[in-house]
Amino acid sequence: MSGLMNAHCGERLLHLLGIALLSAIALPAAATLQTIEQAYELTRNQVVLPSEPEGRLSVRPCPKCQTVVLQVTPETQWFSAPRTDMTTQEEMLAAFRAAAVQPATLIYVYYEPRTKRVKRIVLDPRPGVPQP
Repeated sequence: MSGLMNAHCGERLLHLLGIALLSAIALPAAATLQTIEQAYELTRNQVVLPSEPEGRLSVRPCPKCQTVVLQVTPETQWFSAPRTDMTTQEEMLAAFRAAAVQPATLIYVYYEPRTKRVKRIVLDPRPGVPQP
């Protein structure tokens, strides 16, 4: 009977060692994951767009939230839906002003969390969509 107990203990020890080995291999891989981009989905009144190619963009994510300041650079990409190709900052600002009559307009701001640099901005006028 003691031979059977030793065999069972040996199997259990091998099983535990296998789990420990897999955990040791998996932990370093999980530690290398980083957030490389974050985004805000905003209404027109929650964002102030800069008029210069290098400027500050202000975001107020919620009514009780503090203002978040992000950096726009010449590398920032500007898009205005329904177009899928990039537009200029001037065209985007004109579309932003024109969208003032469309309360369902959304602005998506994608940025690097570490540097606070804006990677791209997407304006989605969404005409005819009722605002929640």
